[in-house]
Amino acid sequence: MQQEKIKILFPDVTGVHREVEIFLHQKPDCLYGFKTSVDGSSLPDYASVEDGDLFLKPASGKFVDLSSYGGGLLVVGAVYFSKGERHYLDTRLKAEETSKYLFEHGLEALVGYELEFFIMRKIKHYLDSRRQLFYAKPVENTCLTRQGNGKYFTSIHSRVDEILEETTTALTRAGIAPLKIHRENGVFNQYEISFRPYPLLEACDNIILSIKTVREVSKAKRLTAVFMPKPFTDDYGNGLHLHLSLWVGARNILFEDGALSQEGRYFIGGILQHARSLAAFTNPSLNSYKRLAPGFEAPVHIAWGYGNRTAMVRIPRNGESIEARNPDASMNPYLGVPALILAGMDGLRKKIDPGDAVEFNLYEKQGFSNIRRLPLSLKEALEELMSDYEYLKPVFSKSFIEKYVELKMREVVAEITLPSVLEYQLLEHIS
Repeated sequence: MQQEKIKILFPDVTGVHREVEIFLHQKPDCLYGFKTSVDGSSLPDYASVEDGDLFLKPASGKFVDLSSYGGGLLVVGAVYFSKGERHYLDTRLKAEETSKYLFEHGLEALVGYELEFFIMRKIKHYLDSRRQLFYAKPVENTCLTRQGNGKYFTSIHSRVDEILEETTTALTRAGIAPLKIHRENGVFNQYEISFRPYPLLEACDNIILSIKTVREVSKAKRLTAVFMPKPFTDDYGNGLHLHLSLWVGARNILFEDGALSQEGRYFIGGILQHARSLAAFTNPSLNSYKRLAPGFEAPVHIAWGYGNRTAMVRIPRNGESIEARNPDASMNPYLGVPALILAGMDGLRKKIDPGDAVEFNLYEKQGFSNIRRLPLSLKEALEELMSDYEYLKPVFSKSFIEKYVELKMREVVAEITLPSVLEYQLLEHIS
């Protein structure tokens, strides 16, 4: 008989998804009251070795039941000090505080999201001082021969189809409602699941649970789900597009009579104004900036448009939301989503106009004199954050931002000092 268990999930301040399993004698009626100790010294700057005892508790009553796949009950968690107070680096706290900040202004943010990923047979990677290895094996020999041929493709491998169906069923039962699912443009098996909007904090929880559910169900079928922003050379990357709306009661103030309102324009203006520093939270990995390249429907320039998939901010013609297209799944949603909302709120407060909507293909049009571009690297984004963070102050303290930048810069330094296989190929005459 399979033993019941709870997996408490939490992303640390650098964005790495962590988990702790608690084993049970039977399935619980309620998740409240559970807690488990964690070694804070094993988390990045959470605690010292001599005083590392922290606690992890379920932060919500919502769970995804993956017991039949060996995954137990998935629930998001929050980190506490041993004396019971919330840990200042617990990132879910930022989403909670942003929701409270909006509530104090009579507002509520709803967030929908589109989650893109590849389903592969196997992914292997290995790295040490003498050897680098990356190996990807697809589920099947794809009939797609070039990028851009795959969207809405009807041929789906039966094992992949099982994963998609069982994933969406498990999430629906947990109260996380998918809206649609379709094949994406990637040459290998790339898919997108779109989810209906939820209040800000709940949406952030849902993103964490959705990613883990896809991974667990895929693993149970002996396949691998890949959410990396740019896993393969010369192919489409994976985004995590966010659909934002802002409500006063039953009214979405960003739209009026189906059209973008003046408040909506200001909200966009704030996001565009702070886009380069926002990238430190919405695109927080080294790999993120390999995706933000022309030609693959990922944004490069800081612009907005109606239905324009080459712009960073898009207004869909079939709905009343503001779509941010640059985020990816390496984003910690408890940091990235609040940062986007706070940037929009800064635009509302300062009445920042976003300028005219862009109607042309930003990849093909050359020589812009007035359109900025997103950072080219994580280092550049972090430097932008240190010079532009005033808009985050309602929720993010300067000390939190400094700690975040310090930890992420360690990743930058690690990459700078690591020679790659490509460098050996380019320098073959002296290697």
